[in-house]
Amino acid sequence: MSFDLQINGLFPNRGQFRLLLDVALLSLMILLSTYFKELWLPTTQRGFFCDDESLMYPYRENTVSSSMLHWISIYLPMMALLALETSRSWLGCRQYWRVYNTLRWFIMGCAAESLLKDMGKNVIGRLRPHFFEVCRPQLPDGGYCSDAAHRQGGVYHTVYGCNADLSGATEEMLLDIHVSFPSGHSSKAFYGLVFMALHLQRIRWPLPGSLLRPVCQLFCICLASFVGLSRVMDYKHHWSDVAAGSLLGAAIAFAAVRAAGLDEKLHLESSKGQHANSLPSKTAAAAAAAAVGIAIAVAITTLRIIYS
Repeated sequence: MSFDLQINGLFPNRGQFRLLLDVALLSLMILLSTYFKELWLPTTQRGFFCDDESLMYPYRENTVSSSMLHWISIYLPMMALLALETSRSWLGCRQYWRVYNTLRWFIMGCAAESLLKDMGKNVIGRLRPHFFEVCRPQLPDGGYCSDAAHRQGGVYHTVYGCNADLSGATEEMLLDIHVSFPSGHSSKAFYGLVFMALHLQRIRWPLPGSLLRPVCQLFCICLASFVGLSRVMDYKHHWSDVAAGSLLGAAIAFAAVRAAGLDEKLHLESSKGQHANSLPSKTAAAAAAAAVGIAIAVAITTLRIIYS
C-alpha cells in the first residue's frame, strides 16, 4: 500500500511510471546481452579426434557479414514495424501505444535471443567445421594431426595449442572456432524476420483477400533461410548448429509476438472503462516516442560496441 502511494506521489499517471520502468529494463537487458561474454565463465574448450572429417573444411569469408545481418534481422524489421504501427495508429484514432508496445517487445526479444545464443555458445563450445584449417593444433608431443603417428585418430585430444604461424589466423579467429553451436546468424535472422512475418499475420491488413501479406511473409522466411543456409555453405557451422539457431530465433519471435498481442488486448480492455486513467494522446505520443527512441539508441550503440 505504501509503495503504491509512493508511485502515485512521484508519478500521478501510472503510464509514465510504466514507460520509465520499461526503458530501464530494456536498457538493462541490452547491456547484459552486450557484456555477457565478460560476465560469464570462459568458453568451454572441447577436444577432438584427429580423423574427425567434420572439422576438416576450409576457411571461407562470410557470405552474409555481421553488418549485413544486423540490417536484415534488426534495423530493417524495426523500421518496417515502426512504419506499420505508426500508420495503424494514425488511421486508428492515433493509438500511439501500439507503436511503443510492438517495438518494446521486439527489442526485448532481440536481447533475449542474444543472451540465450551466447549462453549456448559459451557452455557447449562446439568446434567449427574449419577448426583444423584455422587452429592447426599442436599436440603435447610436439606433433600434428597430419603426422603418421596421429593420422589414424582413435585418441580424443583435450590438450593442444593452436599454431597461428602455420594457419595465419588472428586472435579473433582462434577464439571464434570454439563457438559453433548454435548458429548466431541463423538465430538472429529467424528472430527478426519471423517476428515480422508473425506480426503481419496479427495486424489488420489494409487490403483483405490480397496476396500481398503472404508474399511478404514468404519473403521474410526465404531471407532467413538463406542466411542459415549460407552458414553451412561457408563452413562456419554444422547443419545442426543452423537448425538449433533457427528454432531458437523462431521460438523467441513467436513468444514475443504473442506477448505483444496479449498486452495490446489487455490495454484495449482496460482503456474502455478507464479512459480517464490513460495518458492524453499528445502526452502518450511524446512519451512513447521518447521511450522507443532511447531503447533504439541504446540498441544501436551496444551493437556498435560488440562489432567495433
